[in-house]
Amino acid sequence: MTTTFAIVSTKGGVGKTTEAANLGGICAEFGMRTLLLDGDVQPSLSKYYPLFYRAAFGLTAVITRGGSISADCVSKTSIPNLDIIVSDAPDGALQTWLKDREDRLVILKRAIRSAFVRDNYDVVIIDTQGAVGELQKTAAMAADLMISPVNPSILTAREFASGTLAMLESLNRMADMSSEFKSGDLMALIYGQDHTSDARNIATLIRNEFSTSGSVRVLDTVVPSSTAYKAAATAQMPVHRFDRKSRNLTSGWQVMHELVWELFPELKGRHAQDVRVGATPTHVGG
Repeated sequence: MTTTFAIVSTKGGVGKTTEAANLGGICAEFGMRTLLLDGDVQPSLSKYYPLFYRAAFGLTAVITRGGSISADCVSKTSIPNLDIIVSDAPDGALQTWLKDREDRLVILKRAIRSAFVRDNYDVVIIDTQGAVGELQKTAAMAADLMISPVNPSILTAREFASGTLAMLESLNRMADMSSEFKSGDLMALIYGQDHTSDARNIATLIRNEFSTSGSVRVLDTVVPSSTAYKAAATAQMPVHRFDRKSRNLTSGWQVMHELVWELFPELKGRHAQDVRVGATPTHVGG
């Protein structure tokens, strides 16, 4: 079975693209055949890694074909095992096109469940835009699990509660009509936490707020505030390769491993490149 993650937030600039790229990079080095899908009209993920092959088509073809992924939509990155469907509609035309479709919420789900994806990929990671829109909604419906980066600030925490959760609640009201209209489970990832007591206190408040929630789980992994993530993006490298720092507790190497171990518990204690292609984990931690 292919496991699909959507990186979602109704707030821009919280780290979605960086998280999507780095999660994709480390999953690929764990031997998982990984497909990135750039669902943001600002195609930052499409530019994150060098491409050694650019496909003739991209996201526009996937959507306008009614949810069909084929080889002519898939570009190859410089990272082994890591492919990408690039965003190629920066003018927002896809949002308008989707708005008129009765099946707009399930188009990406249909694409991800296709035989092509099932036969060629173990993990799909969808990046989304930083505002509520039809692309973000169809990505939420396609995911087995959504990850929402939450910066430890009062304003971001409030936006998470009032924006992202509200969007998901509105989508899931349709679940009573059909199981097809059910988004994936939501996990909050505390992202960009600095070393101040204020940031730590806000992170604790976020955890306490959702400790008994049935709609969201706060991941144990914390992504610290670090210049390594921007530097790795500039170098077009996964941060776990760029920032090893003897694998200390806050290095990119260690943080990204902690995240993979939390999402795939059966890999705990193993490291990137320890697992060969074909020995792919299939269980996402709950």
